[in-house]
Amino acid sequence: MYGIPDSVKPLSAAEEQVMLAVWACRAPATRRDIDEKLRAKGWAPATVLNFLYRLEEKGWVKSGKDGNRNTYTPAITQRAYNVWSMRERLDTLFGGDLAAAVRALVSESGCGQSELEQAMKVLEEKHLEAEEYDLYDPYG
Repeated sequence: MYGIPDSVKPLSAAEEQVMLAVWACRAPATRRDIDEKLRAKGWAPATVLNFLYRLEEKGWVKSGKDGNRNTYTPAITQRAYNVWSMRERLDTLFGGDLAAAVRALVSESGCGQSELEQAMKVLEEKHLEAEEYDLYDPYG
């Protein structure tokens, strides 16, 4: 769903952090590249390696070799994960009610005027796309 195969297993919070680091690296990434992105976590290299093994087992990364070093490439795009994750949150927290989610974000996030204008522009673009689709007549 949303570009994520059904065979892929869900991520834990820590695995998500490692995936964010993998996505932040240029593919294919080595464990050291990924460690560098996770430096603030203070995780030992062996811990990161264990997470990478788990992510491979779950279908999130593919491993390879570059000489004697293992490399890791995302099997799922970050965009696909972001869309899936946001949809999950929308369904879980707001019962799929997009308007309620937007209302909560806008009222509690402290958005500035420019951020609100950007969001309104995106919503207007999506609205226009939907209108164009509704007017499309494949037989006409």
